[in-house]
Amino acid sequence: MKRIFKYSFFALIFFAFITCKKYDEGGFIKQTNKHLFGHNKVGSSKTWKLKLYEVNGIDSTYLIQGANTIPDFYEKFVTFKYEAKEVSVQIIATTFSKIYGGSIDKTDKIMLIGMNAPISKNDSMQCNTINNQLYCVRNILFPEYNNYAKQWNIKKLTKNELILETNWKLKNSYKIILTQ
Repeated sequence: MKRIFKYSFFALIFFAFITCKKYDEGGFIKQTNKHLFGHNKVGSSKTWKLKLYEVNGIDSTYLIQGANTIPDFYEKFVTFKYEAKEVSVQIIATTFSKIYGGSIDKTDKIMLIGMNAPISKNDSMQCNTINNQLYCVRNILFPEYNNYAKQWNIKKLTKNELILETNWKLKNSYKIILTQ
C-alpha cells in the first residue's frame, strides 16, 4: 500500500510539472497577472524599467532620440494597470506621454497594445512638457503607426523580467526587455 501511495505521489508531482503552461523563455502563464501588475486584483499596477530596446537585432536602447534627456525615462518606462477581467485581461499601459489600451491573451501568449486616441503620423513620436521644456522620443510600444493594435509576443514573464517580441510588415523586428 505504501508503495502504491509513493508512486501515485510521484506521478502526481510529475504530472503537475509537465502540465503547467510556461512562456517560451520562462515564467508560468498562471502567474501573468501577479507578475505583470504586482497583484491579481483589478486596479493593480506596476512600473517597469527599460533594459533593452532592440530593432532588427541591433541594441538601440541608448540610441532612442531624446530618451537620455528625459528625467527617469529608463527607470519609469511603462506602467501596466490591470483594468478589467473579461474574456482576456484588459490593460492600460502608460509611458512617457502616451496611454495605450490593450489586452493579454494568455492562451496565445500575446499582448495587444493599441492607441487610445485616433492615430496620426505624429504618433510615431511621443512628446511631453516637463518644467516648460518640450521632450520628444520615439513611440516604442507603437513604433510603426497604423490603425491596428500591435501584437507583442510574450516570451518571458517573471516578477522581475518581461520580454516582448514582434515583427511587423515583414521588415522590422522589435524586442523589448523590461525589468524591476
